[in-house]
Amino acid sequence: MEPLQLLRNHTCNKKPVILKDASDNVVTSVADASTVWFDDESFARNTPTTFPKNSSDDTYTLDTLIFLVQNEHLDNSAYFKECRQRDIEHVSIVDRKKVLDYLTGKVDTQPTKQSSSTAGVRKQREDVDEIKGKAETNNENEPASKRVKFDDKQSHVSIEKLREREKVLQSSASILQGDKDFYTIVKAMNPTFGKNGASSTIQKSSSKPSKPTSKDRIPIIIVPAAPTAKFTLFNIKQFLENFEYVDPQQLRAQGMKKPDRVSIERYRRDGQVTVYHVIDNVAHLKQNDWDRVCCVFASGQQWQFKGWKYERPIDLFSHVKGFYAKWADESIKGPASGWNVTPLDISRSQRHNDKLSAAKFWDALDKHMGVHHLYGNY
Repeated sequence: MEPLQLLRNHTCNKKPVILKDASDNVVTSVADASTVWFDDESFARNTPTTFPKNSSDDTYTLDTLIFLVQNEHLDNSAYFKECRQRDIEHVSIVDRKKVLDYLTGKVDTQPTKQSSSTAGVRKQREDVDEIKGKAETNNENEPASKRVKFDDKQSHVSIEKLREREKVLQSSASILQGDKDFYTIVKAMNPTFGKNGASSTIQKSSSKPSKPTSKDRIPIIIVPAAPTAKFTLFNIKQFLENFEYVDPQQLRAQGMKKPDRVSIERYRRDGQVTVYHVIDNVAHLKQNDWDRVCCVFASGQQWQFKGWKYERPIDLFSHVKGFYAKWADESIKGPASGWNVTPLDISRSQRHNDKLSAAKFWDALDKHMGVHHLYGNY
């Protein structure tokens, strides 16, 4: 079989490929490998596959596709950065979903190449996205005063024209010697300021505070940080989006890195799409962020809630929807048995039951958010 078909079979069946370096040692990342083994068949990591690139006449290599599968939990910016650091060719933004849908079995046929005109337009968009990603990465190593802001509308403006619009107000030395009066700066920007007896005192703006952005209204789901939990940041996306349970320990063993946050897209029955953010650390949540917390996966131990806005389970689960994930043949044990949490049964071996478990989760959360009129806030 071709390497693409072998990779698809292993990915669909949740069967990890074996990666070996030049010394025939098993490694976890394809970036460190020399050969890729599918049972008894082996290929060089850079073996070309038959999956076409829409932006060129070339095809993706085997290591590029495996690296995408290993890092599918990352967003585009983080994924591009990881590819550059590991010297792996990235899958374009246009092709990413198509590649993952095919390798995970969501679609049965490979997509065909687009027309050259459409491909050219998409290639330009990809180039812009990649340049922006590189600029953001380079900015991380620069001091704040030297960081460059990338703006699509100004991407074609020459540096010379920008310099023509610069206005030198004061030198760094004169600023350090000045006081806290901003009169000089305002007058430089508006020469008429201060004339005709006008006061030189700058009044504070009386404008109303800005409205919350859509990002400030994204609902939050909290999962345990404990590696032994049924659901963590390693596997929650596969369950909530793809309706399949994958052992988080297995993903860790495959070399998957834990993300800081996971984004979930929920397609509701009314045709609307709701985006959720999933986290396992509440240290960065502000007080008003707790209003966006809609769901908590309980680990079963009360210390999970230490430092939270609601540390007592009786208070926490009266404000948010609580779930307790467990094996289907077990019962809720310990302190969690007295909490207001909904049991979420996971089969140990029958993976076809995962869809039913995921559907029950969304039905319960949708009901909770509908009763509390939360969808209107997001």
